[in-house]
Amino acid sequence: MKIHFREQYGTKGEEILYVTPADQSNIVRVPLRGDKLVIQEKFLLFRVLQSIFLPKGYPDSVSEDYAAYQIWDTLQAFCSTICGTLCTHTILKGLGVGNDNINAYSATVTWILKEGSGHVGRIIFAWWKGSQLDVDSKKWRLRADFLNDLAMGIEIYVLPKYPHFTTQILCGTTMLKAVVGVAGGATRAALTQHHAVRGNLADVASKDSSQETCVNLVASFVGLYLLTFIKSQAMLYTVFYIVVTLHLYANLRAVRSVCLRTFNESRYLIALEEFFRSSRMLTPQQVNKMERVTVGQTVSVSLNIRLGLSVKHLIDEYKSSSVIENIVSSFDPHERFIIAESKKHLGVYLHFDTRSQDVLKAYFFAVSYLQDRNQIKESYWDIQGKWQEFLNLAQQEGWFVNQHLLLVDEYRLDWKV
Repeated sequence: MKIHFREQYGTKGEEILYVTPADQSNIVRVPLRGDKLVIQEKFLLFRVLQSIFLPKGYPDSVSEDYAAYQIWDTLQAFCSTICGTLCTHTILKGLGVGNDNINAYSATVTWILKEGSGHVGRIIFAWWKGSQLDVDSKKWRLRADFLNDLAMGIEIYVLPKYPHFTTQILCGTTMLKAVVGVAGGATRAALTQHHAVRGNLADVASKDSSQETCVNLVASFVGLYLLTFIKSQAMLYTVFYIVVTLHLYANLRAVRSVCLRTFNESRYLIALEEFFRSSRMLTPQQVNKMERVTVGQTVSVSLNIRLGLSVKHLIDEYKSSSVIENIVSSFDPHERFIIAESKKHLGVYLHFDTRSQDVLKAYFFAVSYLQDRNQIKESYWDIQGKWQEFLNLAQQEGWFVNQHLLLVDEYRLDWKV
């Protein structure tokens, strides 16, 4: 028997041999394990659902944390839709559906004002916090759903008690939900990009949308079914409280399951603290597990580090040209950053030719300086050696060191003219 080819679909698929038997001249197809073929035929429906709702090539075409995230994200979407169904019922009653004393025009005006407030809220929030959504995508993903639950809670608990303020209450809650739309959509895009390890962003995003659509459809009918059993406000409050609690818990588990391999400030400080303490590099899994996804940071610095500042801050602080020249001369002429301390922050001033890795290096130097406030000029080469060691260890552990998620302003300068 002569073996010509061995074939497999992905890493989990069925293995096939293409062989020519000793007594034949034609090539035949032979499953490597016969029982595997039987199992796959038995679960034909499973394979169909997988092709509909999962990216092509799953699980090889997505990150390792994809399955865990999607399970919890599906649960939170299910709970969110049920809450939305309960709120829709309350809102329609607040608008006067079923009340003969309310005309269609007044309900229409209320609805238009509500939607208009949402549009204004989206524009304002995108302008105010848009640049921070990539930096802290986990936190904003969780905050978005918390604000959504807060808005729905106001509609459930407050709206029935103050029917004369229906318009004002709905405008306020819609503005909160507008924040959810911007923050949730932007952070979902960032997480989808993380999951698409083969550049298959569109495929992962479309399948995620299909999953959510299916879940929302099922949850809508479940919500309608629950409404038939809710006969009092107390029962409504109880059901809403249970579903919201489950929704927030599922959201927390979803963002905690994500393992990002790009440094933001929080993850970078966790990794740097361990490196400076033990010369050991934490893995992305260890750092993501330690990272706070609610409020605050696991590790903080004694002085706020600001990246990409205008040189005007430096001149206003020191004024004397000789002092400023001494600061600049503390760094290697080939470096693409300079660092200087002021009363309120530690400023990092970036060169026109600064790349992503230079920003990570500048932040490394800034943290090193805050640990020991000696002149950088005296310990420059020691810090340079530590940086090279940190960079090599980070690459070995699977960190992406050619990109970052640090918050950087846009000022660039040239001090080599």
